[in-house]
Amino acid sequence: MKLKLDETVSSLQDLRGLVMEIREYAKWHNHNAIKKRVHVRTAAKEPDMTVAAHNVLREWSAGKELTPKSLDELISTLEDYGRKAPTITITLAALPSAGMKKQLVAWCRDNISPNVMVDFQFNSTLLGGMVVRSSSHVFDWSFRRQILAERNKFPELLRRV
Repeated sequence: MKLKLDETVSSLQDLRGLVMEIREYAKWHNHNAIKKRVHVRTAAKEPDMTVAAHNVLREWSAGKELTPKSLDELISTLEDYGRKAPTITITLAALPSAGMKKQLVAWCRDNISPNVMVDFQFNSTLLGGMVVRSSSHVFDWSFRRQILAERNKFPELLRRV
């Protein structure tokens, strides 16, 4: 089964956090299943989870009952997803807002690959624009690169200001 991850799960670190949440939920689920079999009336409180984790569980179960086996399969699928997913790194001049991250991740998943993992970094020396790294390829659309490429014209531009 293919999973569609929420845009909030953009990097491999986010994915590892999601797997940890699902593992914790699976542990809780298995514990309560045992209590149910031995007729213990008090159930432990369900662990707190992010919206992304709830969405993944809902999509994975698709109306079926979750079992320990299906939760183990989900964890295995998510770990496999992390190993096989293409990754890119986007470096910006400042930390991106949550909205900007969502837009960039959505664009990457629509135009590059539906399972691409996007890591965000920042480097204030870029001045603006972005640098995108994918395996051995680097695409530099930063203002710094543009200024350095036209360094002969820069003093003239400053005199006009």
